[in-house]
Amino acid sequence: MASEGPAPTAALRNANGMHAPATNGEEDHIASIWTRYEHLKYSDVMKNVLLEDVISRYENLHLKHKNYVRENEAGSNTAVDYKKKFEEACRNLQHLQGILNRNPFVLVLIDGDGLVFNTDFLAQGEKGGKRAAAFLYQAIRTWALREIIEMPEDFRIAVKVYANMKSLAENSAKAGLVNNTAEFENFAHGFTCGNDLFEFIDVGPGNGKATGKMAEILKLHLYDYHCRQIIFGCSQDYDYARLLGQYALDREALSRVTLLETVAFGNYLKQLEFKTIKFPGVFHETQPPVVPPGLLTGPLNTNAQTFRPRVESCGLSATSEVFTPRTASPFSSFTSSGAQLHQLDGQVLAQRLPHLRSTSMTSSAESSDSGAAGLGSWAAITKASSALPYTEIPKASRPFETAAKTISRNIRGQRIDEPMDYDKDEVQRLKRIKMCNQHYIGQGCCHYNAGRSDKCPHRHDIKLTPQERQWLRVVARETPCKKGTECDDVKCIYGHRCPFPVATEGSSRGSGMCLNGENCRFPRDMHITDTKIVKTTRITGTFDMRDCETRIVAMADNQTSIRDQD
Repeated sequence: MASEGPAPTAALRNANGMHAPATNGEEDHIASIWTRYEHLKYSDVMKNVLLEDVISRYENLHLKHKNYVRENEAGSNTAVDYKKKFEEACRNLQHLQGILNRNPFVLVLIDGDGLVFNTDFLAQGEKGGKRAAAFLYQAIRTWALREIIEMPEDFRIAVKVYANMKSLAENSAKAGLVNNTAEFENFAHGFTCGNDLFEFIDVGPGNGKATGKMAEILKLHLYDYHCRQIIFGCSQDYDYARLLGQYALDREALSRVTLLETVAFGNYLKQLEFKTIKFPGVFHETQPPVVPPGLLTGPLNTNAQTFRPRVESCGLSATSEVFTPRTASPFSSFTSSGAQLHQLDGQVLAQRLPHLRSTSMTSSAESSDSGAAGLGSWAAITKASSALPYTEIPKASRPFETAAKTISRNIRGQRIDEPMDYDKDEVQRLKRIKMCNQHYIGQGCCHYNAGRSDKCPHRHDIKLTPQERQWLRVVARETPCKKGTECDDVKCIYGHRCPFPVATEGSSRGSGMCLNGENCRFPRDMHITDTKIVKTTRITGTFDMRDCETRIVAMADNQTSIRDQD
């Protein structure tokens, strides 16, 4: 470092200001002093720099420490608050857990019209109902403690049996399961009294009432935490398969619902992934022989154990009380040995069976062998009429086929599909199932009919109701017909005009195209079709002069309409 003081001189000034001569020793001494001075100055600078750096670092650490102390105090306060909240949350959790575990129960829903109790219980009336309730309770409790994880010992069991009581009692009496309807009613009363949470509920007459109630109760308790498991005892009705199919992909629902199996499940229920359970001895494991009400000739005899079968033959009145002998009856196992059988002479047969023979069977019936079966038997009827000529039985007309031969068209001859009312949600559901339209509402699936249904990508194993078939036609309408608007097939199930709404926004607005725009499967000429129907008809099928006249008149009316518009 350069010195800021005066440079050392070879000589020193004397007291009078005159330069005095200096020796070499003195000059070296002075130079060393200047050198030491320079070192001291440099040391002072380095000391100052060091001190400044130390002070800066201390100041920075002081600020950091100050911030840390402030944050630590805030964190301590937060930790205290969080600790209090955590402790409160734990208390609330324990309280809620106690509430949720307070009344655990297993819900059992049974379609009484489809699942029939064992005959041993039914035959004992009220006592049998109480025994059935006790037997079922013990079976469910044993199963639940074994199969349900962490099931508390104090859980309860609620059983609800839904049935049309009157109809079920009559059918049970007809099938010989009970002696009379009162005995079945006593059984239901005993079942209800057998446990405070057991109910045998009468849904009254009408189709689907039990199904509807069971469906709503299932939805109500499916995700209820108190309800640890639902045992669903349903019949083979397709409505139940459709109901349960809604939860086929719901893993929680699959774990919370168990199907009660008595009679072996059909294909629809077998395809579902629900767990199944059986309670042997409680229910019939085979379908009981419940006889249709039409086999009785009058009101049910509540004091008799059996019934008399009616002759099922065209031409006999339902109240004619014409019966076959016990040995010839297909229901002879239900016929009491003391039943009175009515006989029928040839004249009555001739009057009641006019469609079998054209002349009287009196003489033939009277000449029958004495050793033959009685006149009331089918053998006597056959023998009495064997020599008489047959009479042609007229076939019933099918007026709907005639109505289906008319196709509506507009003035340009384009086919117009008739409007259909439908349920939007049901149509969407059917679309997701992806059923074969030709199989259900068309001319038949060629792959399925050839025994190669695996070649068809759509399903053929669904059982549809008439209403669902009608809605499936709405689904088929969303597929354009390959023949276009000129299609004259009266049985065509496909669409001849785009069924989707016309676009009112975007680039397709005002073009006449639908909301699907360019992605729509229907061509442009099926979007701008005039829906005004003129009297143009095209009749297909066998040739008939009346059809020919209809076509000629329709064509003439069409030409007149075109001239009037021009």
